Amino acid sequence: MNTRRNSGGNRRRGGAPARRKHLLEVNVRTASINRQRRGRANGLLWKTFVIVIVLSLLVAGARIACSKFFFKNPEYDLKHIVTHLNGVMTREELGNITGFTEGKNIFGLDLEQANQKLSSLPEVRTVSIERMLPDTIEVGLEPREPVFLFVAPGESDAAAGESFSPGKSFLCDKDGVMMRPARLDEKFLGLPVLRGVSLVNAVPGKKLESPSLATALMLRQALSELPEETFRISSVDVSKPYAALVTDASGAKFTFGTLGEADLPSQLERLRKLLDRCQETGRRIQTANLMMIRNTPVTFVLTPEQGSDKIAPVTPSKKNQKHN
Repeated sequence: MNTRRNSGGNRRRGGAPARRKHLLEVNVRTASINRQRRGRANGLLWKTFVIVIVLSLLVAGARIACSKFFFKNPEYDLKHIVTHLNGVMTREELGNITGFTEGKNIFGLDLEQANQKLSSLPEVRTVSIERMLPDTIEVGLEPREPVFLFVAPGESDAAAGESFSPGKSFLCDKDGVMMRPARLDEKFLGLPVLRGVSLVNAVPGKKLESPSLATALMLRQALSELPEETFRISSVDVSKPYAALVTDASGAKFTFGTLGEADLPSQLERLRKLLDRCQETGRRIQTANLMMIRNTPVTFVLTPEQGSDKIAPVTPSKKNQKHN
C-alpha cells in the first residue's frame, strides 16, 4: 500500500512541470500574436498618415493652382453682362440684387444665391443664369404677365384704369399669383380692372385663394378666346356671389351667371350669337343678361335717329287746339 501511495505522489509531482511548460507556450503564442497585431496597426496608421499628408498636399496644390490660374487670373474677370430682363427691372437693379458687377472674378460669383434672390421676386416667373467663359454672364428673366388690376375700395373703375400707384396697387397673373410692383409700367394702365375681391389675405408672390378671383380668372380665360376686335374686357365685377358683371371696351355690360364651369359654354355661345348679330346689323349692345337660357334680355345703344324717333313730341290734336 505504501508503494502505491508513493508512485501516485511521483506522478503528481511529475505533472506540474508539464503544465507550466504548456502555459509558457500559450503565453509565448499570445505575445507573438499581440506583437503581430500591433505591427499591423502601426503599419495601417502610418499608411493612413501618409495618405492624409499626400491628399493635403494635393488639395493645397489644387487650391494654389486654382487661385493662380482661375480666381486671380484677370482673364476671368467679368467684362460682359448679357441681360434679357423683359421690363422686370433695370441693369442697375439687377446688379444691386445679384452683385453681378464688371471686374469681379467670374468664378467668385454665387449663381445659386443670385437665382434664389431673383426667383423670390413676385414679378418673376422663371430665372436663367449662365456662366459663359471666360468673361460673360447671361441673365434671363421671364416675367409674370398681369391680367387684372385690382380696384381699391372706394375707387371707380375708370380711375383705376387710368392710375397705378407703385408699391400700393395689386395686380395678379393668370394663376392668381399676386403682385405689387414698385415701378410703373405702361402696360399696367391698360389692364382690365377687377372689383369685388377681398385683398385682406393678399401677399405679393403668393396665390390668392378666393372663389371670386377664381371666377374672374375663369371668365377672362374663356372670353380671351373671342376675337379682340369684337370683344375686349375693360372691367369685371364679382361682388355678387351668383353673377359677374363684365364691361367691354365699348362700355357694354354683360351679366354672367357664376354657377360653375358647366354653364359657362352655353353663356359664351349666346354671347357669340349676339356679337355676330350686331356685326350683321351694325347695332351696339348696351346691356345683355346671359344668365337667361331663353329669350336673352338685351338692350341696344340708340343711334341719334332712333333716339329722335323715341322722343318725338306728340302733336296736339285739332280738337285740343280749338279748345285752347
